[in-house]
Amino acid sequence: MDLKQMIEDNMDEVIKLRKELSENAELSFKEYKTCNIVKEFLENLNIDTKALFNTGVVGNLNEGEEAIGIRADMDALPVNGVSHVCGHDYHMAIVLGCALILKKMGYERCVKFIFQPGEEETGGALPMIHEGVLKNPEVKYIIGFHVWPNVEVGKLEVTSGPSMASVDDFFITFHGKGGHAAMPHLCNNPLYPALDFIQTMNTKMHLENNPLDPFVLTFSSINAGSAPNVIADNVKISGTVRTFNKDIRENIKTHMKSLSKHCGDKYNCNVDIKYHDGYPPLINDKGLTDKFIKIAKDSLGENNVLPLEKSFAAEDFSYFAEKVPSVHFRLGICNGKEGNKPLHASNFDADDKALYYGIYSIVQFILSL
Repeated sequence: MDLKQMIEDNMDEVIKLRKELSENAELSFKEYKTCNIVKEFLENLNIDTKALFNTGVVGNLNEGEEAIGIRADMDALPVNGVSHVCGHDYHMAIVLGCALILKKMGYERCVKFIFQPGEEETGGALPMIHEGVLKNPEVKYIIGFHVWPNVEVGKLEVTSGPSMASVDDFFITFHGKGGHAAMPHLCNNPLYPALDFIQTMNTKMHLENNPLDPFVLTFSSINAGSAPNVIADNVKISGTVRTFNKDIRENIKTHMKSLSKHCGDKYNCNVDIKYHDGYPPLINDKGLTDKFIKIAKDSLGENNVLPLEKSFAAEDFSYFAEKVPSVHFRLGICNGKEGNKPLHASNFDADDKALYYGIYSIVQFILSL
């Protein structure tokens, strides 16, 4: 049967499944009902299925020494109660739709369907890797994607190399000696090293920020007392660092630690810095991505496969991409009325026709590997 027709014939089931997943949206690492829905669907297809890292799910279609991996994230956000305003219900429905179509086609190679919890929080990709999700059978290639507002339904955005940034958060506390604001000479005011650090770091980073290989350093909060006549003992600063380059990422971290200590010493204050290394940058494999682009252009049309603009948002699919050659693309969801609201917005929506194009693009690519 023609692939397009087969997908069309099964779209009612996929749309129904997407709505069921949406109605059972759950927060990160609490995806219990979601896990059961995914497992039941795969088991009904006689696909070997198991839970991994609590609420994660892995399904293997066929046996083999090597597998092609397809990944979907499972968690929702605390918006409108709890809802899939990041489109993860679409991600799961598309990957389950791929399982349905490949099974009905009688596809004979091994495909591993990976459903990962916690993407919106601390991330479930790395724990699943540690528990062996890429082994037995070994994943040779992996495919990921994200629905994307303001990209027309039927179109994809994809580029080799970096597409999303690393994300690191920092929390710096300057410890001084507080007291009466009328007697500053008796105090070590921690505001001064904090302000010195922010200004110096901002200036240094501005001068070093290469527009051809950019990064973002944002100081997002500063807290230091609440009364005009009191010098606080401590000042707390927090913010985030985003890059596409691993060397730049490490360089900023090193500078931040050394400069904060220097500013603290300058004003006789102590410094504590907590630097949380988050998701690495998401980097698409060139060979695999170039092949995906060629297949997508052949099947969707030259004008429907577009280069993407890099985003300083982050995605823990990046951990999979560090281990295995990967392609991660953006799937258009906009029809003019639906699909033009931002991800995470309370009024986020999408055109269900995007489900068809997601399944078609991925299955067509798998058939070419």
